[in-house]
Amino acid sequence: MLEAEKKVVGVRLEDLMRTVLANKAKQNDRSLSKEIVSRLRKSLEQEMENEKQQA
Repeated sequence: MLEAEKKVVGVRLEDLMRTVLANKAKQNDRSLSKEIVSRLRKSLEQEMENEKQQA
């Protein structure tokens, strides 16, 4: 995916989810924001791939 203009989005996370994501971000040597974006991107790419296979 191409890098597009970035927008700020506020998201409410459960404490446990935020803690887990923060720990994963640290393990992956990236910010919490970049960890969330990476995981969302991967999820959307998988979803699009699944939709292609079903078509």
